[in-house]
Amino acid sequence: MAIKTIDVECKNGHLLFGRYVKMKPGFLMKCYIPRIGKDYVGVMGLPVGTDVFCPECKLRVGRIKIVKSIPAVFINHDTVKRIKT
Repeated sequence: MAIKTIDVECKNGHLLFGRYVKMKPGFLMKCYIPRIGKDYVGVMGLPVGTDVFCPECKLRVGRIKIVKSIPAVFINHDTVKRIKT
């Protein structure tokens, strides 16, 4: 298993999540909220079903859902820079 620490940016280059711990290889599909090191968006404590927006350019970057009993931001791939590990 390849554990990596990455920064997640919107397609315009604004930092959304810093030091996110990505556990599996492949494309970024979701960000588990407890693994976010630095939250620049403010997703901690938001209710399930809330849309997540870039604080700078107001692009919708995802939606909060529950995955394996853990809250996560499901990424909208058109608005987030493509990350593959």
